[in-house]
Amino acid sequence: MKNLEVSKVLYEIADLLDMLGIEWKPMAFRKAARAIETLSKDIALIYKENDIKGLMEIPGVGEGIAKKIEEFLRTRRLKELEELRKKIPKGLSQIINIQGMGPKRAWKLYKKLKIDTVERLEKAAKEGKIRKLEGFGEKSEQDILRGIELLKRREERMNLGRALPIAESIAYKLRKLKSVIKVDVVGSIRRRKETVKDIDILVLSKKPKEVMDYFTKLDEVETVLSKGLKRTSVFLKTRINSDLRVFNEKDYGAAMNYFTGSKDHNVHLRQLALKKGWTLNEYGLYTVKGHKYLAGRSEEELYKKLGMPYIEPELRENIGEIEVAMQNRLPKLISYSAIKGDLHMHTRWSDGINSTEDMIKEAIKMDYEYIAITDHSKSTYVANGLDEKRLSERLKELDKLQKKFDNIRIFKGSEIDILANGSLDYSAKILEQLDFVIGSIHSRFKSPKEEMTKRIIKAVENKYINLIAHPTGRLINQRDPYEVDLDRIFQAAKDNNVSLEINSHPSRLDLQDVNIKKAIEFGVKLIINTDSHSTEHLKFIHLGIAQARRGWASEEDILNTLPLEKFEKIIQKK
Repeated sequence: MKNLEVSKVLYEIADLLDMLGIEWKPMAFRKAARAIETLSKDIALIYKENDIKGLMEIPGVGEGIAKKIEEFLRTRRLKELEELRKKIPKGLSQIINIQGMGPKRAWKLYKKLKIDTVERLEKAAKEGKIRKLEGFGEKSEQDILRGIELLKRREERMNLGRALPIAESIAYKLRKLKSVIKVDVVGSIRRRKETVKDIDILVLSKKPKEVMDYFTKLDEVETVLSKGLKRTSVFLKTRINSDLRVFNEKDYGAAMNYFTGSKDHNVHLRQLALKKGWTLNEYGLYTVKGHKYLAGRSEEELYKKLGMPYIEPELRENIGEIEVAMQNRLPKLISYSAIKGDLHMHTRWSDGINSTEDMIKEAIKMDYEYIAITDHSKSTYVANGLDEKRLSERLKELDKLQKKFDNIRIFKGSEIDILANGSLDYSAKILEQLDFVIGSIHSRFKSPKEEMTKRIIKAVENKYINLIAHPTGRLINQRDPYEVDLDRIFQAAKDNNVSLEINSHPSRLDLQDVNIKKAIEFGVKLIINTDSHSTEHLKFIHLGIAQARRGWASEEDILNTLPLEKFEKIIQKK
């Protein structure tokens, strides 16, 4: 799929225009880029089927941007981008991706200090040169250095939300090969770890050469690093390595277990095997003496032989799952089809790409019983937050749409800023009109831990609050979580019957898995949402479910697994 390539080009244009001080246009390019990067259909196929008219049907893509996409798809080049690049030093495009930077600050550092690479930026920050500039300071230098570390991490590992569709696309193509009996994506992706270093794929086949030849010639492959009958490694055009391994039927289950990991989980299993006088590797479970084959055709067979039930891949991190399994006390994890409704989404009323009606129709396609439309409140200026007048207009629209769509319950909601003092962005009179109230932090991320904790707890104690969204504010490998005492937040949420969110957006996945597990131990109820800003984002729900499973969550822990009638009773005003 060309979606990531096209969106990357549009994002780069937006950043370069920002650095040159051009207004409005950057916003249009970013809006189009956001829509394209989450398309489920290949943009190249959209263009092939319907020409430029098909491109213009993508939300946020007008005629001007559609023509640029057409130019890129046809020529693999874009004249405007090439001309913009000539005006801006090459290294600045990497600098703007550092937390605490951005196009305008990067441009200022270049003009004042001739900083045009990450290396020079790091050197200047360490030498205390940046703090002398207006608008910066010693804390800015510390933030920049932390941001550089995050950038390095981001370059080493890809977000699950990006890696998973790449892996699934390759697996889909491999399955079409007649000599392939079975294909599985393994490694960190199968465990649904939030970031992955590479893509590992297993194939069951009796014709490994044919499989490897086909794999190395895929469109996704940029460079073949090594090639053999058992293992082939390639570097993909999406800037990530992929390894393909071929096994036979007798070994396949053991190979699945071994290459799924985690490493620590596998070590623990091997230690258990050794205590029984057995040895375990990627080819199966054998006796040490005589090397007699015991198990390995399936993972279920392997775990059973070792004295425990099957352990789901999401749990395999060696954090107690093996001990719990051996006591037959594994939780029954939430299923990927359990969610009955999405309670966090945005429309064109604030910073979303699609209309309210578009979002409702897509939710109906997903067989949801209910949704909440939750555009931003007035203080989130950058996201076109709604003041009281616009909110009133939007609530009237929701009343009309509820009459039109009687096969889904549409809750009137809002994602409301938790202000610096812990109060909410709307008055009680406004909050009274809403069915579902989300409280969120969108400012002062660097507040001291005690200040941030008290701020959130005050919001949790507000009688109108139903949910705290993305509770730690992190953006994976882009922004660290803000400092907050989660134990106190969990206790306050439990005491006030307020839920905490598992945000499914691949850049967030917040709460983190370890914090989900802890919240459950406190008895806090959780809600899995997508924080969608387009109809395509609604599909991210599976990432939030995966995160919940990694946090040992069952359906009883997640409120929006409840049918409408039960859910509606729970969210009624206290």
